[in-house]
Amino acid sequence: DKPDVKKVAEYAAKGREIPWVRVYKFDAHADVRFNHAAHIRAKVDCATCHGDMTQAETAQKNVNHNMGTCLSCHRQKGAPQDCATCHY
Repeated sequence: DKPDVKKVAEYAAKGREIPWVRVYKFDAHADVRFNHAAHIRAKVDCATCHGDMTQAETAQKNVNHNMGTCLSCHRQKGAPQDCATCHY
């Protein structure tokens, strides 16, 4: 019954992309590509970066994504750490 949920349902019904307000983004000069699919396959919980969205009204920036935090997480999870994994 929430108005914002109805808005999302309307976009879905029309098959249109939702004009989200970005919470995270990398500086263009960093030449970083981020792929959610790889992180989902690795079973990284969405709440790791986005917080508990079942309890939130809006998305918040919970992690300061930079090379240090990304490499630290990749080391902990045994993920690839070579430059080409994230940079192109």
